[in-house]
Amino acid sequence: MTGATPQHQRWIVLSGLFLVYMASNGVTLHTLPLLYPELMDSFGWQASEVTLPATVFFVIGAVTSPPAGWLLDRYSSRAIIGLGSTLLALGLMAYSATNSLWQLVAVYALLGLALSLCGLVSNMVMLTGWFDSGRGRATGILLMASSLGGALFPLAVGSGIEQLGWRQTVLLTGVGVGSTMLGSVWLLLRDGRRVMPDSPPPDPTSDPEQRVIPVLLTRRFAAIVFATGSLWFIIIALTQHQSIHLARDVGLARSSLPSVFSLFFGCSVVGKFCFGLLSDRFDLHRVMASAILMLAIALVALSQMAVGASALLYGYAVLAGLGFSGAFTCIQILIAAHYSGPLYGRILATIVLIDTLCGALGTQTVARVREWQGDYTDAFIGMAILATVSAMMVLSLTRTTAESESPTHANL
Repeated sequence: MTGATPQHQRWIVLSGLFLVYMASNGVTLHTLPLLYPELMDSFGWQASEVTLPATVFFVIGAVTSPPAGWLLDRYSSRAIIGLGSTLLALGLMAYSATNSLWQLVAVYALLGLALSLCGLVSNMVMLTGWFDSGRGRATGILLMASSLGGALFPLAVGSGIEQLGWRQTVLLTGVGVGSTMLGSVWLLLRDGRRVMPDSPPPDPTSDPEQRVIPVLLTRRFAAIVFATGSLWFIIIALTQHQSIHLARDVGLARSSLPSVFSLFFGCSVVGKFCFGLLSDRFDLHRVMASAILMLAIALVALSQMAVGASALLYGYAVLAGLGFSGAFTCIQILIAAHYSGPLYGRILATIVLIDTLCGALGTQTVARVREWQGDYTDAFIGMAILATVSAMMVLSLTRTTAESESPTHANL
């Protein structure tokens, strides 16, 4: 890499970030839920118990993201990504040796901390340092890595579970993921802050906290948080519970789960690309509402799933993958469209914190509904209704600035 020009170096760095993000998100977020049916069989856990560690994972990720951002502002992104990669690999290897629920909760807490250090935020900080121009395209490429990992890793892990059992498979996954991520950090990543444009000096007469609080009290902010928080509730609950529903409630063969996951996340690669393009060409709010309604239809299909309904199963995977990725991509664009400017960072951090906690809430709420009702039918129908309301909320938004609105309490 030392002989590469800066123009070439930034694409080398992006390739390293792509591998890191694909491995970290592809395994922790998109592949580990494949193990839930195995864990329920091994330990006799209920849905609320087997998903409790994931709930802790999202809460830890939410509360450690601000300190991680502070570290990234002051120290080497490469070093922090390397630390997170090491912790993630150790966490996966510890996962393979767990024998109790609370051990698994501790492992997921470690994984949540690891992902806050080597996940999206740190990747975006390094990417921004290298890409002054072409940043949008580079960001789109990076975001597709997570879905690509979700399409590839379930196939490998599913095959490993069948041949080696879940413990040996998770151990080997930890070794492989750790080697990939740390190899990328060592060979491909370099800090690139020098290419970032100089920031204008702060206005000493302006207090950012005093300016951001009124924005957080507007009706528009409440509508956006309701829409995005609802989607995180739905998306996280869906990705955490679909394997339990298909394997335990529907009776789908365990050997078929990896192909369903792979199709789901493979379609999400396409969805992120296509909905990103559509949002540039057409009204963002209508594009986002369309993606959300696709997700709602997929949830209804999932609630009616039955053994042998192959067309419905794979139709669900395609529709859910497209809707999930389209909604997730449009969330990022929606926030930027309404709040780009000097307060964007603080507003984004606030929304991400709320959304992540909503995702953690969704995981446990859906689990409790299943235990109360005996299956996921009511939970998925309820999520479809919530998605429809979220789509309506998005359509109600306009592109006028949030600062021009009156506070929320004045509009209630």
